[in-house]
Amino acid sequence: MTTSIEVFYSFQSPYSYLALEGIYDLARDFGVEVLWQPFSAKAAGNTPPPVPLLAEKLSYVFEDTKRIAEDLGLPLSYPDNWPETEFDPSRVTRGALVAADMGVLMEYNYKVFHKCWGLGENPNDEHFMSELCDELDIDLGDFLSKVSSSDCRERVRGVYRRGRKLGVFDTPTLLIDGERFVGYDKLPYVRARLASRSRGEAVHAAR
Repeated sequence: MTTSIEVFYSFQSPYSYLALEGIYDLARDFGVEVLWQPFSAKAAGNTPPPVPLLAEKLSYVFEDTKRIAEDLGLPLSYPDNWPETEFDPSRVTRGALVAADMGVLMEYNYKVFHKCWGLGENPNDEHFMSELCDELDIDLGDFLSKVSSSDCRERVRGVYRRGRKLGVFDTPTLLIDGERFVGYDKLPYVRARLASRSRGEAVHAAR
């Protein structure tokens, strides 16, 4: 039986950016199916009231993400005045669903995260989508038409509602059989869980 991991992630989250490669590594190393769920309250039209972030916690987020990025050899660039000023994730969130339909989601995820968090670009700038579609070798007009459709908007709302129903409150959140693993630092736990399952399946098959 193939194990699947449901991943709720956000293009606004530096930890989702840092976890991306590790999640794809899990899929490759254990042959699991990853169900990518682009999760955003704002993209779903359900923006909650802002929650002030303690200065000590914010400074730790900068410290922690910088340390992880350096360990991974990834560039990291925070937007000016983050998190008070954040880019609107609506278009790139819907774009992930369209990219999945077109069979280019992995490339899309890598490129969007790199542009947003590696290079510090705003995904709503005029050049962002045209350059992205050129890099993905897909038609810009067709892509944007699908991204702006009412069907795509409703699908984003559906992903958000599903995530909330499953208890998703932060990203990245990985779910295995409904069990939540929240945050970049839980990837080793997920790896250990999948390794344990693989050993169990091997023992069962040998009997």
